[in-house]
Amino acid sequence: MKKILLITLFLMLVSSFLVANEISFYYSSKRIEKGVGSERFWHLKDFYFEWEGKNFITSLDLSGLMENNPKLSINEAWIKFNLFTSYYSYFQKYQWFTVDMKVGDMAYPFGNVSSRSSKNISIFHPQTFDSNWMVNFTGELCSKYTFNAYWADGGINEGISAYDSPSTIGFRGKYSLAGLDAGASFRIRDWNDDDRLYDFGIDIIYSIKDIVKLDFQAYNLDDGDNNTDDIDFWFIVKHVQGFQIPIIQTIRPYFGFFTKPVKNRHEYNIIYGINIMPTKNTFVKLEYNYDSEVDEKGILSIDNQNISNALSLEVVFMF
Repeated sequence: MKKILLITLFLMLVSSFLVANEISFYYSSKRIEKGVGSERFWHLKDFYFEWEGKNFITSLDLSGLMENNPKLSINEAWIKFNLFTSYYSYFQKYQWFTVDMKVGDMAYPFGNVSSRSSKNISIFHPQTFDSNWMVNFTGELCSKYTFNAYWADGGINEGISAYDSPSTIGFRGKYSLAGLDAGASFRIRDWNDDDRLYDFGIDIIYSIKDIVKLDFQAYNLDDGDNNTDDIDFWFIVKHVQGFQIPIIQTIRPYFGFFTKPVKNRHEYNIIYGINIMPTKNTFVKLEYNYDSEVDEKGILSIDNQNISNALSLEVVFMF
């Protein structure tokens, strides 16, 4: 089984380097085992592959590479159709208003986040609020106003008593001008069910003279319990231009703070890192992630998917 996996992985790597638009992988210095605690070793954790065209994206994630059963999953797979385009002038040089339709598996347009490693300054980045098969209508007006209106399929629960899961509808709007992106998101999960859940969020990203970029986002994810606080937020600040160093080229330091709900309370993560660009299409990220969610012995949960309390390295190639 392991030989087959290695051969498959090798073929995927070779083919991906030939045709993929983006490839990334990361190592972590943390290993946690039940009854043992933590030890510091460098382990390959994840491979990410992406193929992108003018009107489509397909991305795959190969995770759990050090486990007995690695997992291959689809991050995104969608195609886009243009429904309407108008222009400022007769010569159709400047677009005024456009409406597109995306169909496929994609991340929810909730918050200003991306599942692509090249789009995130850090390794541990804000969540993408899940993904699903959906129909997403996107529009843009004067290159300043953007909106998303979507319907997501809830799928089918294929247990002993199979049933259709309720679907999700949502809307997002964003305003962009002179280094400022300000957006608001609203989503209704299980919208055709009596116990529907309401999510909302705001996001502000602002660049100060191309020196410092501030990213603040706050969101409320309804858990159906009126007695709990569902509001969380994250804040990331980074140096936009970075520092020029011979051979290494550009180094951009960053800092982030994230809150998260854990068993009716709020925990947090703090990250410190540097994003290195040795070439135009290569990123190397080195980051330490501190997690407040530890037990009385200072040990994190066994299910530690966020590589917490560890030094991690990620390499991203773009083609």
